[in-house]
Amino acid sequence: MKKNFLFIFLIFLVNSIFSYSSIKVVNEEELQKVFDKNKEIIVVYRASIKDKLPKKYIENIIPKEEFNISNDNRIKITIKYTQKNKSDILAEIYTPDGDLAVKTEIKLRKKILFNEIEKLVQEIEDNEASNGSDILNNKFSQNFEKNIKSFVSYSYYDDGSINSKTEYDFDKKSITMLTYSEGKILSETIAKYKGSIQDENMDIDFYESLSKTYTKMKVKKVETGQEVRTFYPSGKLQSVGVYKDNILNGIYKEYDEAGNLIKEFKNDDFIGE
Repeated sequence: MKKNFLFIFLIFLVNSIFSYSSIKVVNEEELQKVFDKNKEIIVVYRASIKDKLPKKYIENIIPKEEFNISNDNRIKITIKYTQKNKSDILAEIYTPDGDLAVKTEIKLRKKILFNEIEKLVQEIEDNEASNGSDILNNKFSQNFEKNIKSFVSYSYYDDGSINSKTEYDFDKKSITMLTYSEGKILSETIAKYKGSIQDENMDIDFYESLSKTYTKMKVKKVETGQEVRTFYPSGKLQSVGVYKDNILNGIYKEYDEAGNLIKEFKNDDFIGE
């Protein structure tokens, strides 16, 4: 069963992003010194305040002996940030039981402060959790691409085996998505795009190994969502529809290569052939 702790992580990150220890006042400068010295920061998110410890605290600053982590069932998520070098960051998200749920390897364009790294990791997990690595719905900010050159994100099953791997390279404008079952690759999707993820106007070439299909797509932002057009290898229009949050929002039409309408839906309700 796939881990779904990203949603819990997001809730606690939003609710307590600036809540640090009341035992010891922590500012951004002090956090940065800890990160630079240890090359590592462990952030713990809890369901409630206990023993003067807030919902979010930095384990590196509050010694473990001051708070027995293993006996607190209100801990919901733990994130370990590791600075491998000035441009490589590793973020590991753990379940309350201490199992690795998600691992993300980030390549930065330049060295940035820890509080900025934390926001970038939140943006990755926000997109991955809510959109399932769907390129049509991942909306990374301009600040994100300004600071991140590429990242690779892994998710894991309960038994510790890999569930999926998603790799974004913003310079090459490519995305690779792999899914796994029992340690073996189940499917691979490779996407090359032109245009911008931010403004949602893109030309995309998809190759899916599971169905052995190649699809050309044009995505255009419209008032009611995203207009998605697919094309046959010949360049003829295959289908057109408007989607919002991955759900058909209007009329979908499908054509044969001669240009004849063969299927029509409205908000997923079949109209006719």
